Amino acid sequence: MSRSVIDDYLDDLATRLTGTWWERQAILAEIGDGLHEATEYHRAQGLSLDRAQAAAIGEFGGPTEVADEFVPVLSGKRIHRYGCTLTALGPVIGLLWGTAALLGSFSAVPLSLTIFGLIAMALAVLIGVPCAVAAIASTGRASRFVRIPTRLAAKALLVTAAVAVFIDATLLITLLALIAEAPHDLVVLPVTLGALVSVTRISIAVTSVPRLGPARALAPAT
Repeated sequence: MSRSVIDDYLDDLATRLTGTWWERQAILAEIGDGLHEATEYHRAQGLSLDRAQAAAIGEFGGPTEVADEFVPVLSGKRIHRYGCTLTALGPVIGLLWGTAALLGSFSAVPLSLTIFGLIAMALAVLIGVPCAVAAIASTGRASRFVRIPTRLAAKALLVTAAVAVFIDATLLITLLALIAEAPHDLVVLPVTLGALVSVTRISIAVTSVPRLGPARALAPAT
């Protein structure tokens, strides 16, 4: 069966949409149904199949234009997912590394460095948590009460991601130093689990940066 103009249009649109595979498929199915309904309408008006499909596509707009219309919604969902994930991993990381510390894994770290590190991470948390809350609230069910533009929510999430990377990188660098200098102090299970979760959160945080590009590029509302 030969491909139609609508098939080519939907393929082009698919390459321009952001969001998860399921979100893109739902949008493509909705647009495809609309295009076929519009085509049938124009066919009933006496147009040929090719001209009816062209007219239907003309009513919907070009693939870039249509994809741009979905950016705020899809970006909001992505911000919400990333924000919830980064925030949920915070207590897990705190519990694992805190357990490792209580069991003596960081006893070889000088007290002055320990205090400095704790203060630095506490300040980072004080910055990152409000940004995460703002990003999550403004893109979830609470968006009716917390009205923040999607582009600002994306920037707030980037701050949260940067804070997460700073905290996790600090912990991992400290761990590497302890492996080299005082490996006998390390309690294997909490340290290993803490390192794995921190590496996971760093990966998620770094991955979020390019994927939030369309949201950060949104024009301010006028």
